[in-house]
Order: sequence, then structure tokens, then C-alpha cells
Amino acid sequence: MTTSDSRSAQLLHQLVSGLRARGGITALATDCHQQLPDLGGVTLSVSAGSQGWLLLSDSGTRSEQLEDLQNQLHEGPRFDVVALGEPVVAADLGAPAAVRRWPAFAPQALASGVRAMFAFAVVHDGHPVGVLTLYRATAGALTALAGECAARYALAAATLLLDAVSTNGARHPAVTMPAGVAAVQQAVGMVMAYTGADAEVALHLLRAYAEEHARPMHEVVAETLAGRLIFGPGAGEE
Repeated sequence: MTTSDSRSAQLLHQLVSGLRARGGITALATDCHQQLPDLGGVTLSVSAGSQGWLLLSDSGTRSEQLEDLQNQLHEGPRFDVVALGEPVVAADLGAPAAVRRWPAFAPQALASGVRAMFAFAVVHDGHPVGVLTLYRATAGALTALAGECAARYALAAATLLLDAVSTNGARHPAVTMPAGVAAVQQAVGMVMAYTGADAEVALHLLRAYAEEHARPMHEVVAETLAGRLIFGPGAGEE
């Protein structure tokens, strides 16, 4: 192992240890965003087999919207990074090449205020099982240091997911949700029962509460599961 490799391994170990201390996989996007503050936001999504893509961690005001757009349109950087297994860079979504590549997604992402996106594969056993996506409102490439930082967070995500990944013979392994994410799913179910909302709205209510009260998502989830935080009927209705 070279000195450079040893240093990279040390940095990754420190990052993973720090993330575990700060809440694990659900803290990853916010932590990455804090390291790269010129970004508009960061998302971490994983493939959950028949459940589709699940947003495990996010930071920024456009994260859920970008994930929803890609799910609805079946195109965008996330799909390409899984197909290619390597980073996908869209330094300007308004450029002709980006519009040709994603004719439905690029214009709608631009309309939402996002101009550049950078997607990194989260790889397990040689297969992409998730995607770390960075985005911002201005065009331009990532700096070399920012790219290295993002790649390190993608490696950290793979490490944190390692115990939760189960290969089931599919081309891309499915992910069995980590305990923290399973708790989020349980909390979503409780909010659905309280409010009569669907799962998407229930998850939005949890995230909105966490953001409004400047509290970590895992604390909001824990209080919901303990019955100390109850969302009333009609919450989230326009």
C-alpha cells in the first residue's frame, strides 16, 4: 500500500467512525453538505429491490423534488450512474448535451432551480446499490478536492450499508434497510395512521418537522415511535 493509499484509508476510517457517532447513514448527506457548503444539497438513495429507490439521507431544499422527478421520469444522473457504474457529471443541465441526454429531466430540474448535478455510485461487491448525488444552482464543474470528498462519502455510504446488503441473485443486490431506516419506515406508518395521509406525505411531514424545529431526523423518528410526537388528522393538507 502506498503512502497515498494509506492516507486515503485513514481518512475513510475517520469519516465512517464520525458518521456512526453522528447517527450513521441518515446523517451522511448533511455531513457531506457541511463539508461542501457551496452545494445546494446532497442526496443518498439506495435500490431496495421491489420497493424501488429509497431516499435514505438528504440535505437541501430541492433534494426530494429531484429524487421524485427521476422516479417519475425514469431518467436522470441517478439512473445513468447505476448503468455505467462510474461518476456522472452534469456541470450544466442547460447545455445541449445534457438536454439530449435527459430530454424530460433536464428542463424540469432547471425549472426547479438546479443547474448542475454530480452523481457517484455507492458500490457493493462490484455492483452499484446506491447513488450519492450532489447538486447546486450554478453551472460549473466540481473542484478536484470536492470530487475526492464526494467519492470518499460514497465509499463511506457503502461501508455503512455493508451489513444491510443482501445479494439475492439479482444483477444489482437489493438492500435490506438498516435499523435506522426501518425505524423511519415504522414512523411513516404511524404518521399515516394518525393523519390518513399516504406514505410520501407522511415522510414529508416528518422531514418538515425536523427541519422546522432544527432537530435531527432520528430524534423526530424516535419521538414519533415513542408516542411523544403525534401528527393530527389533516396534517400536510393544502
